[in-house]
Amino acid sequence: RGRISGMGIQKGITLIVGGGYHGKSTLLKALELGVYNHISGDGREYVITEDNALKIRAEDGRSIKSTDISMFVNNLPNKKDTVAFCTEDASGSTSQAANVIEGMESGTSLFLIDEDTCATNFMIRDELMQRVVNRDQEPITPFIERARYLFEEKGISSIIVAGSSGSYFHIADCILQMDRYEPREITAFAKKEAQAFPAVAKPASVPPMPSFKRAASPNPDVKNNSRLKMKTMGKDSLLINHETIDLRYVEQLVDSEQTAALGYILTYAENNLLNGRNDLRSIVTTIRRLVERKGLSALVSGSYLPVNLAMPRDQEIFACFNRYRSFHI
Repeated sequence: RGRISGMGIQKGITLIVGGGYHGKSTLLKALELGVYNHISGDGREYVITEDNALKIRAEDGRSIKSTDISMFVNNLPNKKDTVAFCTEDASGSTSQAANVIEGMESGTSLFLIDEDTCATNFMIRDELMQRVVNRDQEPITPFIERARYLFEEKGISSIIVAGSSGSYFHIADCILQMDRYEPREITAFAKKEAQAFPAVAKPASVPPMPSFKRAASPNPDVKNNSRLKMKTMGKDSLLINHETIDLRYVEQLVDSEQTAALGYILTYAENNLLNGRNDLRSIVTTIRRLVERKGLSALVSGSYLPVNLAMPRDQEIFACFNRYRSFHI
């Protein structure tokens, strides 16, 4: 379309602040969907986001399969392993930690975060709380202490909506204030005001890089099952045999055709790629390359070819596998 003008958000840590109902979450929602092209007349044609950007949130009750969340959670009182953390009923903080690590595994370069859907103790521990509850008594390292490391060492930016805590002012590269749905850049003013308040203490050591070596084995109830039952239930879930995969909080899925494709991707992987040796990243890469070469029909066995399929991004493929409770890792 030639030269266009508007607001550009640089890589780094960006904070979106402002009063309630002034448009913070609306802007973030537009950025979430900016990973897709929009049809002419949609109104968001020029809201353009890195196509691997990932919205993350807390997700109480989800399952976690052998995910290395030790960057954020360590030294649990019950001595549970956090390098290969497993649970069928995650808390808000552990689910959000897993979502960050799984996002890194999926190759994202940008996290999109709204404090309204986050676990508070995962996002921030203020100075007073750190004085009352000593660091060595708290197993959770909050995101505020890792966000700078994720950008400077791993190249992963963050755009964070915040309306109640100013602690992120200290680490932000850019601060935008939404005022009646209009963004204003207030970085210099906010940084100056933040000088009067203590910054959150930095972690004492650099975290180890998470391990992504999660080799998957096939589910015997699915592999080569000629009577396999697969059903898409709208955009938010799909049924594989008797298991429902809950995708309600995979917020960048936009169409039930993507969810249907995820069902075929999962069953194709069960029948062809899960062998106890291939890790999840190599499995997703193989699937993407197969579809690029042969189209979505390559995922479907037999003569029946469904027409209601749309290719999801890698990030949603990872999310589907990670919420599949029968996934054998």
